[in-house]
Amino acid sequence: MKISDAQPLIWDQLSKARTKQKIGTAYLFSGQNGSAKEWLAIEFSKLLNCDLDDFLSCNSCPSCMKFSKLQHENLNLIFPLPSMAKSKNESDPIKNLSKDDFDFVINAVEQKSKDPFHKINVPKARRITIDSIRFLRKSLYLKSQASGRKIVIIFDAHLLTEGGGESANALLKMLEEPPANTSLILVTSNKSKLPLTIISRCQQIDFPGLPLDVARKLLENNGVENSKAMQLAFLSNGNIILAKDLLSRDINEPLLESQQLIENLIKLDQKSWRSQINDFSMMAFRSPQEFIFRINLIQMWINIAYKFKCGEELPMLISDFSDSFNEFNNQFPKANYFEINALLEESIEALSRNLYMPLFMLNMMITIQTLLKGKEPKIIV
Repeated sequence: MKISDAQPLIWDQLSKARTKQKIGTAYLFSGQNGSAKEWLAIEFSKLLNCDLDDFLSCNSCPSCMKFSKLQHENLNLIFPLPSMAKSKNESDPIKNLSKDDFDFVINAVEQKSKDPFHKINVPKARRITIDSIRFLRKSLYLKSQASGRKIVIIFDAHLLTEGGGESANALLKMLEEPPANTSLILVTSNKSKLPLTIISRCQQIDFPGLPLDVARKLLENNGVENSKAMQLAFLSNGNIILAKDLLSRDINEPLLESQQLIENLIKLDQKSWRSQINDFSMMAFRSPQEFIFRINLIQMWINIAYKFKCGEELPMLISDFSDSFNEFNNQFPKANYFEINALLEESIEALSRNLYMPLFMLNMMITIQTLLKGKEPKIIV
């Protein structure tokens, strides 16, 4: 599948900007995880440097071949890295990583070139480091030997604000005086975390979630059988990253697991809460990706419960859980599904903010109880 099929309206908008030579110096791509933001950022960068002037990149010229491997001299990828001692000579922060982290990054970028939905999650990486922005600034203002347009893609751009926001301030200076013939593309699932000073200097493009049919086709292109691809697309609500995570597990297991997680959240039992808080807190520390997956399972249950309440036609695999969803909706007829979902997203963001997770999880569970009753939550400091 081509990116123009996954997000056709956005691709049409950006490809026309290239045709009319009205290319922006800064873009902000925002939207839910798995909505093809990072993929489109890469493909748009490739198009801007393609030797042919067309709606899509040719994928065969030398420039396109290099971009396909994420190794073009005009391409700068920025993503969260582990904190290190600050470099005094503005050297490449990736080359200053430990051998294990360096090997991890090289492998992750290679995987990203093969699978645009692969997330580059370096262990213990909590922020976009100031060293990354300093080295970027040094690189961009150097005269390039390559033709074409310089591109900067910043994945998880909301993490610029972590650690006192010095990285965001450094980037802001670049946005105020952008280098010639350069486009910066900030990609984020949490636009609200970015300073308004940065947001206002970018062309903002909000990505809708992928339609279920598009998600199904993407999964089928990866060898997933039709019926299973339909189930995964539905369960993930079009989030391809979650769908691929679900793919490695039994199709019924996620629903059963999410049901158990929900039951532990809604029952007012001190022992269960203590166990839930301890489990999630330890998971956040030892296995952040498993923490995110379990939060996604809770979100999955909430999303399906809302669809069930609205009377949407649901696939057969949900039929065995109909009574559970009915019971949930009858127990909480005024539940604020949207705020609960936003709160669950906030718990994922808490991983990068080094918050004290036992206290955060306790506050989250108390707030969920309030939202299930349709009441306004109290702000807990």
